Amino acid sequence: MNRRKFIQLGVIGAGASLAGVDPLRSDPVAPSTAGKSPVTVAMPISVAPLVQRDLDVMFDDMRTRAGVNALFIFIYSHEPHRAGVEAEGFHGGNYARPHMEFYRDTPLTLADMSAPEFNNMDVLERVIPVAKKHGIRVFPFILEDNSLPEAVKANWETLYEVDHHGQRTSGHPGGPCFNNPGYQNFTLGLVEDYARSYDIGGLMWGSERQGGLLNTLGLSQSSGIDPGRTTCFCEFCQKKGAERGIDVERAQRGFGEVETFVRNCRAGRQPRDGYFAEFWRLLLKNPEVLAWENLWATSRHELQASVYRKVKAINPALQVGWHVWQNVSFSPFQRAEENLADLAECSDFIRPALYNNVAGGRFKVFAKGAQASVFGDLTPEATVEVLTRQLNYNEAPYDRLAETGFSAEYVARETRRSVAAVTGHPVQMWPGVDIDVPVGAGESHCTPDGVAAAVKAAFQGGAEGIILSRNYVEMKPENLSGAGKALRELGVI
Repeated sequence: MNRRKFIQLGVIGAGASLAGVDPLRSDPVAPSTAGKSPVTVAMPISVAPLVQRDLDVMFDDMRTRAGVNALFIFIYSHEPHRAGVEAEGFHGGNYARPHMEFYRDTPLTLADMSAPEFNNMDVLERVIPVAKKHGIRVFPFILEDNSLPEAVKANWETLYEVDHHGQRTSGHPGGPCFNNPGYQNFTLGLVEDYARSYDIGGLMWGSERQGGLLNTLGLSQSSGIDPGRTTCFCEFCQKKGAERGIDVERAQRGFGEVETFVRNCRAGRQPRDGYFAEFWRLLLKNPEVLAWENLWATSRHELQASVYRKVKAINPALQVGWHVWQNVSFSPFQRAEENLADLAECSDFIRPALYNNVAGGRFKVFAKGAQASVFGDLTPEATVEVLTRQLNYNEAPYDRLAETGFSAEYVARETRRSVAAVTGHPVQMWPGVDIDVPVGAGESHCTPDGVAAAVKAAFQGGAEGIILSRNYVEMKPENLSGAGKALRELGVI
């Protein structure tokens, strides 16, 4: 394929138009349970309480309050908060037992992957029998790490992305490279280990990242991203890009020009013809940038498809699904890039993170980043207005976003949009709804009634299951009970 043809295909793939959203129905609708298995009511949970608490008491509380019948454990992590421990001296890793026959083709050792914080306890071995007694299925939740502790850096960092300056990344917004064979083999080995070694119900994989172009432009709910950390240009990505007809050197130079554009924007240097015109001119001049962005996005989907095939080859009954980062809710650019229709053939369920309460503050951060580059011609207030129109939202104005959060209507609309994306495929949508996801000072806090409204909105939008989020240990009992009240009123539990 020649360079021009590939770039044309890359632009088309990255800029696909969005499906329309049907008007909301006036009343919440419970999913039909006739002839079906019970509706999934899931709960993510960090490792520490599964080691330190009485499991019978805790699982009975989950079942009684909210009918929880599936547990999503942050079972592999080098992030302290996902393990539920203090950061100082933290190691992390696999809180089950790594069976090394599944990890032959990686640079990682048993010491790299073994989590010593709880005396190397196999948490899955401890939890699964007790959970089963309470009617709860167990799913390993493999959420990619955003940082690496010093204790595991030596071997793990060889799997991480390389920015367009040739520097290895070690954390967010970078991460392990989807095209690095060592990381591919680790990921496939990990899911094979869990699928073969434990009586699990399935697993969920997630990556809270986006392509290098969007990071360079600061189009993220994470503030302060360095525009010089565009990824990935490692040897494997360069080889793959060249095979697809992209001029690698032109792509690197193009990202350098985008970096300069963003640095000038942040310094208050207004382009002669305006911010958006300058941004578009950069893409016209450097089409390799958009082709490289498409390479990154499609490489992630290819890894997800490989995970799905691996698990299904071992046990077709296991359910495989994907966590979708909430940033997709705020960014029309990432919404186009992370098209759920592309995952329909390799998914049993998808979990869009729809944390409505914390969304106000996060969206405000996103708008601020967008206004500092692509939307620099607008005020922050106008940026929010434009984005909400593009995203089909009707939320509070800029100055009230953080204190009000997003409405339950946002949950219904985003669920409906996600369901529409996989029409014609037997993929279930299990939205993640907000129960006490941590917020900043002056931001909205969850209430039992607010949680109940969000739960009902998810089913109103067509959800066939729900994931009460983001972590059981963060949730106030009364707010979890609010979710249970809504589920009972809907007839789900």
